[in-house]
Amino acid sequence: MKNKRLNGWFLHTILILAVLFSVVFTALIWVTPVYFQHLAGMAASDKTKVINDDANTTDKKKLTDVYRPVSITVMDKKHPSRLLSNRIDVVELMMNSLEKSKFTEIEEPETVSKNEYLKLMRTPNSYQLNYGSELSFGVLKQYLAEQPAKSENYSFDRIVISYDGSKVYFLEDAGLKVYKAKLTKYDKTKLNNVHKTKGLKRYKLSYEYQNGRLIQYYEDQITVPRYSYLYNKENVGMYVTRLLGAEKSSTSSLTTREQDGVTVYSDDSGQKLSIRDKTGLITYTDYLTDETGRQNWTLDDHLTNDFTDLEQLGVSLADVKYSEYDMQEKNVIYRSYIDGFPVISARDFGTYQIKNRVRSKKLVFSQCSLQVPVPAAGKAVTLKQTNEILPELQNADVNLDKISDIQIGYTVSQNSTASLVIDLTPTYFVKYNNVWINYQDLISGKKWEDNDNEF
Repeated sequence: MKNKRLNGWFLHTILILAVLFSVVFTALIWVTPVYFQHLAGMAASDKTKVINDDANTTDKKKLTDVYRPVSITVMDKKHPSRLLSNRIDVVELMMNSLEKSKFTEIEEPETVSKNEYLKLMRTPNSYQLNYGSELSFGVLKQYLAEQPAKSENYSFDRIVISYDGSKVYFLEDAGLKVYKAKLTKYDKTKLNNVHKTKGLKRYKLSYEYQNGRLIQYYEDQITVPRYSYLYNKENVGMYVTRLLGAEKSSTSSLTTREQDGVTVYSDDSGQKLSIRDKTGLITYTDYLTDETGRQNWTLDDHLTNDFTDLEQLGVSLADVKYSEYDMQEKNVIYRSYIDGFPVISARDFGTYQIKNRVRSKKLVFSQCSLQVPVPAAGKAVTLKQTNEILPELQNADVNLDKISDIQIGYTVSQNSTASLVIDLTPTYFVKYNNVWINYQDLISGKKWEDNDNEF
């Protein structure tokens, strides 16, 4: 009992110090955005140095760190299973086993039937490296001995590698395309030992195509831990500097206006940054004057250039991974991942959306971001097998034909006792009419974005 009181006292002391620290430093840097632009104009000739200095204050991540698998599946015995652990980074374990290895002799794609495709996914004694969305070969160049011919037109969603490295398939879900390849310069023992690592849990899976998308179903109940995090609310003036403080606006006039709870900063070069005062949701747009070359951008162009835009924000990318790509909207989405599950928020907490079109650029993200974990209140949550939530949705008159994906993720809510702490609770999300929604809110008919406790 005494230890519990001490632990509680210690946690509250830390939180109080964090609040005081935040207030003091906010007072020190809370200068007007106009002044920030003045600083940006002075430094416009040395923008590269400014960005690099920002990067040094955050977790510097390589392109391949952000564009890495979001989950690892193994296929042994009769069923595929997802490897999970709240103590071991499973994806890091897998990628370490491939350190210094190279994919080579990547063949041109072969289009197969759904049955053949699913059979290759179930290749006996194999790993499956699953990405958040389709990926170009270009961003994987660290692991390629050479770029495959016509690679600018190719993409894949997952890689199947046999335990001994003798079989390799790059798989594209939408087009049912298969790229055969070979793996070289790898440590066979290290690769084969990944699935034998102690402390890894296995959850049985199945796969089904629904509305043109391959969906992963959990065959049994799955227990996922809760988390709580201290979060950081960045001064909006910093983003005014990083985004509107570019070379082309260094001699422009910055104006500020407020209307209906939204503060808008803009200049006369076509840039605008708005922030919703209540939610901290930031939207940046840049109407470009001559970027017609973008109309020929490939998937690889979007992924590499959008990563550069993401870096320019100067935020920590420690838990951030590539999550989605909307080909029609040219929208790349990055999300924070905790233990292999995405943080999904109606207010884009932990999410970064970047849309590069022919004559415009748009970034949408939250002013708030995850900092460090703190002890979480509440036990781990046991979720139903995936098939059990579908009848619930159907009974609530939800049109299942409008569901294009289902996955487990973390919903975000304000901690009830500490203002600088948010709680992450696991649940099922469904992508309904192309929008991710907590399945319980979809059943109840509640408008998710109107939940005052939701981040």
